[in-house]
Amino acid sequence: MIKNYFKIAFANLIKSRVYSSISISSLSIGLAIVILLFLYVSHELSYDRYHEKADDIYRLCQEVHPYQAPGAAKLLADNLPEIKNYARILPRDNILVQSDNQRYKEDLVAWVDAELFEIFSFEFINGNSKTSLQQPGTAVLTETTAHKYFGDELAIGKRFRVGNEYDYTVVGVIKDIPQNSHFTFDLFLTLADGDKMFGEGWMDSWGWNNFLVYFEMQNQFSKPDLEAKISELLKDYNNADGIPEQYTVQNLKDIHLYSSHFLGDIQPQNSITYVLIFSAIALLILLIASFNYVNLLTANATTRVTEIGVRKTFGASRKQLAMQFISESIVVFFISFLISLVLVWLSLPIFNDLSGKALTFSFLFSPSVILILLAMMLIIGILAGWYPAFVLSSYSPVKVIKSANSGIGSKFQIKKILVGAQFTIVIVLIASATVMIRQISFLQDKDLGFDKEAVVHSIFNYGDEAKYNTLKQALLKESYVSNVSVASRIPSGSLNNQSYILPEGQEEQILIPYVHVNFDYFRTLGIEPIQGRLFSDQFKTDVKESIILNKAAVTLLGLEGDPIGQTLKCNWPKSHRKIIGVIDDINFESLYNKVKPAVFVIHYPLAYHIIVKVKPSNLISAKNSITEVCQSIYPDEIIEFSFLDAELEQRYQKDYNTFHLMGYFAAIAIFLASMGLLGMASFIMASRTKEIGIRIVNGATVSEIMRMLNISFVKWMGISFVIATPIAYYGMNKWLESFAYKAELSWWIFALAGLISLIIVLLTVSGLSYRAATRNPVEALRYE
Repeated sequence: MIKNYFKIAFANLIKSRVYSSISISSLSIGLAIVILLFLYVSHELSYDRYHEKADDIYRLCQEVHPYQAPGAAKLLADNLPEIKNYARILPRDNILVQSDNQRYKEDLVAWVDAELFEIFSFEFINGNSKTSLQQPGTAVLTETTAHKYFGDELAIGKRFRVGNEYDYTVVGVIKDIPQNSHFTFDLFLTLADGDKMFGEGWMDSWGWNNFLVYFEMQNQFSKPDLEAKISELLKDYNNADGIPEQYTVQNLKDIHLYSSHFLGDIQPQNSITYVLIFSAIALLILLIASFNYVNLLTANATTRVTEIGVRKTFGASRKQLAMQFISESIVVFFISFLISLVLVWLSLPIFNDLSGKALTFSFLFSPSVILILLAMMLIIGILAGWYPAFVLSSYSPVKVIKSANSGIGSKFQIKKILVGAQFTIVIVLIASATVMIRQISFLQDKDLGFDKEAVVHSIFNYGDEAKYNTLKQALLKESYVSNVSVASRIPSGSLNNQSYILPEGQEEQILIPYVHVNFDYFRTLGIEPIQGRLFSDQFKTDVKESIILNKAAVTLLGLEGDPIGQTLKCNWPKSHRKIIGVIDDINFESLYNKVKPAVFVIHYPLAYHIIVKVKPSNLISAKNSITEVCQSIYPDEIIEFSFLDAELEQRYQKDYNTFHLMGYFAAIAIFLASMGLLGMASFIMASRTKEIGIRIVNGATVSEIMRMLNISFVKWMGISFVIATPIAYYGMNKWLESFAYKAELSWWIFALAGLISLIIVLLTVSGLSYRAATRNPVEALRYE
């Protein structure tokens, strides 16, 4: 019996080629999108779950960033019994490594505690996770890095040099860190000799918040209680304006999707918001494709009323007829599923480029994934076939046969409701894509408070102030160079280097970000003072006696009256300085966050960024020439310059990716909805052929016929707009809340989405209605 159901199902698919083609095409495209998004969401949810102790590993975080002082981990571990073990990571980039007379510039280097390999489950190829990095001067490399340095030779026992003075011995080689990890490093260097490298007592110091701290927790503990204890223990070490910092602990599995609000995380993380957005898009596109199928199956089934009546007359039960329609539905979904796999295979490279991921097609062939997808197809196929199956099979044989010429489904409102639901989804997607495009344009065009164009920068050890001046003069001789400066921070990084400052007449020290610069920093970036003056080499005392604040710092420090001339006791470097100028608030960090207070002092030892303003005539040639000049003066350094504006754009790369994908998905949704609308409109026009012929004979004009046929679609379009607008507004308003600076959510965005959908409906339906209205009425009256 089941075999017979499927034979008839295939025969009916071949018989109704047009409806079958539209159904299978829209389902195949829809399912391909769903599978691609299933791959994406599954990958995002898999981050860091491969670690055996993932449930017990937590990262220590402050309110706006995950970085801690070196001494924080030990203090907490010694005082809190909930903490079983801890490990610190000091991430560094632009590290010079020399091996076998070869030099490399490494950006993924970490100084770590030996306990890191006890807490995390990195797979060792050579060496021992329990003993690695316990001794000074030891290192663990990834497999790729070991091969880069030493070829096919065994790396254990080999030596290499970091910088120009520190030698390390390889004691372990691990598998490359998987892509679904919230951090990626190529070299792990021991912190066992941290004091030797960074200064006596540095490992227990509190002024430098550059460490990531991970705890292995006991099995049972109260997270709120632990966070309260941590905040209490650290309140005397880290506070701003006398207000204690609030600390949180973040489970390892949550880091990738719940850290997008942090400033300068170890690597760009995603947001659970985008995972939910893509999950919703997958569901919406699947609904559009399924609604298409239900509508077209119902419409096509009404042309089979004679078949249904004859079957019921000869004893076919309602269950048997229902099983026939469900079998056809399952066949269509299975064929569509196979075609969708081909579409996924073809489109996956493009999807990876757009999403910034490296998803693989092979992931689909794991038994669990195949089972999930097949079960999903079976369930959706049954659900999609249920309505036409049980409704059409419920009619009595006499009623069915009498309805053969009119079509029993012609009055089914469910078809119009489903078309309306499709365009509700389309309007939501169009409005959402428009809001996202406006927001990305806003991010690109917003005045950040400095000149980001034609600025290049690099990090290398230029030496002391005298050597820097030699470099500066060499660069200024080049015709394409406008200005040169150095700084500890550039406006594409984060302001997480903080220390204390004490305003004159106050008792409480205040923690505030410091930026260490030279005389030319503000002029190089086109920043003007709003009060006072900038640093100038005409005032040599500026080096040790002057300080500049942004407006937010003036507010934070609670300075009354004119801030110019007021004295501040600084901790980094230790000095008493007078305020000589105030600048406007500039956006150092992402526009997700409000401007942070910052103070600027001249201090060359920490100003390791070289910043060069060039003339915009030939930027690439200028960058290459600057690199050559610097390389000729510092032959032992590996020097690479980057464009500041390009780095600023990288801040929002995940947003760009989402916006682009959103646009494509909206276009696909429009296409699928239009296919369904075309099929449904074709059926409705065909079912009303005689009626149209009679109206024409009785004097109806072409415009009247078109208006009659179009009006119901326009009505449902209006209902869709009314439903979609508040949904889209609420969703986009919630999304925009994640930005401190955002574009206005204007009414015209939703009106535009409705207008675009209305135009699509009119273009799709009007062609068919015009054809029906201009048909020879004699042919229409003969139509069976």
